[in-house]
Amino acid sequence: MKSRHIMVLIAMCGLAAASIGVTVNTAGVFYAPVAEDLGIGRGSVALAITILSIIASLVGMAIPKLLKENNLKIMLIAATAMIVASTLGYSICNAIWQIYAFSVIRGIGTGIISFVTITMILNYWFLAKHGLFTSLCMAFSGVPGVVLSPIFSKVIASSGWRQGFVMVAIATLVCCLPAILFPISIRPQTKGIQPYGYEEFEKAKGEGKVLKLTGSNAVFNFANPKFILAVIVTIAASVVSAVPQHFPGYATSIGFAAEVGALMLSVSMAFNIISKLATGVMTDRMGAYKTIMCMAIVNIIAIALLLFFHQAWALYAGAGMFATTFAVGAVGIAMLAGYLFGMDYYPTVYPILSFVGGASNAAAATLVGMLYDATGTYTVNFWLALGCQIILVSALTAACSIRKKERHTGVESV
Repeated sequence: MKSRHIMVLIAMCGLAAASIGVTVNTAGVFYAPVAEDLGIGRGSVALAITILSIIASLVGMAIPKLLKENNLKIMLIAATAMIVASTLGYSICNAIWQIYAFSVIRGIGTGIISFVTITMILNYWFLAKHGLFTSLCMAFSGVPGVVLSPIFSKVIASSGWRQGFVMVAIATLVCCLPAILFPISIRPQTKGIQPYGYEEFEKAKGEGKVLKLTGSNAVFNFANPKFILAVIVTIAASVVSAVPQHFPGYATSIGFAAEVGALMLSVSMAFNIISKLATGVMTDRMGAYKTIMCMAIVNIIAIALLLFFHQAWALYAGAGMFATTFAVGAVGIAMLAGYLFGMDYYPTVYPILSFVGGASNAAAATLVGMLYDATGTYTVNFWLALGCQIILVSALTAACSIRKKERHTGVESV
């Protein structure tokens, strides 16, 4: 592996940490203090993340057409400026509508540097051990949750949530700097080198191990059952992944101190890293279907722990195991898109799945808060997560069954 490959890897890790880790995965510690200070419900505060995520997902759909070699650095700098400035804007807001307005700007910047951009660049730069390198970058979206959530929580407790958002803005800038400063490109050929694993990939392609589309399959069919099932899997996974952001609120709602909830979120983010790395390694070895299925089973066990055991050990264990949902959403869906449709159609399929996932997660983040406001308990949200996991497992099995039959017959319905 050349130094340029390493720089690209570091830069993408930084973008994942900034766009999801700092922006979304630490948001939970702000819900309660902002809601109490502004005199509104937690669901109303969570709606800011909903707006941000929907805007980011819409921007992500346009990334394959907008992102070019000659504007890469300009877009990265502009995105960083938008996220940092709008996050600082949060700190001066006195009404929720102002936070919503800044969330639109923050969402545009986040969409430019989020998963679609990251996975597209990784697809061009890394052909061998693709699952491992993708999971490594996505794992960094959990690092800020582990390291920064407790810090932000302490800053909020001592200096207020406004100062907390100033710290968020600084952390975002630091995470984006490698992508801005390193001499990276969208394609390695631009820098005069080949992707990592190029020889192995060409050999596998020659042996027919890489999905190729020909003839009538050259035009993608969005009515394809595999695509519809992939959308269902994505929605289900995204709804479940909205729950952990409310762990701080859940802990206090059942009688624990705020520090317990913050630690739950930190534990979840720590296992977020581990589960994403495990997902990449497992996908390289056993495929997307078995890997996602394993992660879903672990998540179901986590839901049971959080639902039926209200002891500290169960909260921490459940929070850690629940993190497998992040691995499915960030790594599993990307790997599933490649498995079901091939890398030729990845730029067509994955941005749409990313949009669907982002929009679903955003809507679910608000739904979880509003369900709590309406019922006074988070229990209903865990039952919702359990139902989504059952749907996910069913749709995943059906989609991969279709793909398996196509592989055996040599016919790809794309």
